[in-house]
Amino acid sequence: LDGTRDRWLLLGQRVEEEDRLRVQRVWLWGERSGRAALVLHFAHGQQPLDPSFVTGSGPEAELVFFPGAYPLRAIVKQRHGAPAPPERISGYAKIIDAHEAFTIAMAANPWLEIFPMPLLNVTPLRRGDAWFVRDAEGRALKVAPRFEFGWTMLALSGGREINVFGEWDGDHLWPLSAFPENRFTKFHS
Repeated sequence: LDGTRDRWLLLGQRVEEEDRLRVQRVWLWGERSGRAALVLHFAHGQQPLDPSFVTGSGPEAELVFFPGAYPLRAIVKQRHGAPAPPERISGYAKIIDAHEAFTIAMAANPWLEIFPMPLLNVTPLRRGDAWFVRDAEGRALKVAPRFEFGWTMLALSGGREINVFGEWDGDHLWPLSAFPENRFTKFHS
């Protein structure tokens, strides 16, 4: 099968466990294609998950996407050379652009539960007991109530704009990483 070769930025990963089965979601973003990819790994019991995916790295690789109305899930066909840390990330410059991409994805695949959302130049803020990220136009997304690193995200930003990558479920953003001042920071869950 033909793949898509790009420099894939590993923007975040999350592991969830259900009935002794661990699922690792690895989110990649094509630097040249601007395309998102999801690589899934599964481990039962004490089996190890794939440690070769390091958040914040940028391997040159060829991915093959599973067919579908909105192809997102992929497998790595071949890696090319050692990964290099990215100097910047790409993504959505405005929250309205991210919402539009989400709407297009949901129209193509209404069963899509989680959408990758790299947001550029957003400011973390707290209102009452809730965390948000706000763009320069004043639009905001609510951060998931169970996200425990709101203060960390605010400290990383210093109250200024940062790039944040997270999973969007249609209601809340779950931040997985931030990219302040050209360095990656992942939020451990």
